[in-house]
Amino acid sequence: MNNNATEILAKLKDAGYKFTGKRQMAVELFVNNRDKYLSAKDVHEHVRSRYERVSFDTIYRTLSTLLEQGVIEPMEFNDEAVKYRLKCGDEHHHHLVCVGCGLTQALEDCPVDEILDHVGKFEVLNHRFEVYGYCEDCQVKHNVDTH
Repeated sequence: MNNNATEILAKLKDAGYKFTGKRQMAVELFVNNRDKYLSAKDVHEHVRSRYERVSFDTIYRTLSTLLEQGVIEPMEFNDEAVKYRLKCGDEHHHHLVCVGCGLTQALEDCPVDEILDHVGKFEVLNHRFEVYGYCEDCQVKHNVDTH
């Protein structure tokens, strides 16, 4: 996966999408926050800092394009909001996800094989495994007792 803004924007251009400053700002936001899930509101506020009249429709179209092109990946959070992060590769992996700030950390191992050892014959077509909690900074911020 291309992980810098220049390569991502070139990929979009090769796919027939126009280069716009708004799209560039959205891509750069995801690249600069590659280990965080961001909401459409986060993207809108960032782009709006330069383009005051940018609409949510423009942001949603940009997010849709980035999803279609495999640049970002979605995640539904407990607050029923969909958030997005830069796709961190095509290899199989899972994440720890902070519900406070959206920070993610990739997990090295996949627990599904071990789980399947205990349930008998079951053909897995696809799966997703995320563990939700608070990162160290958010534990302090939200007064989370870790014991």
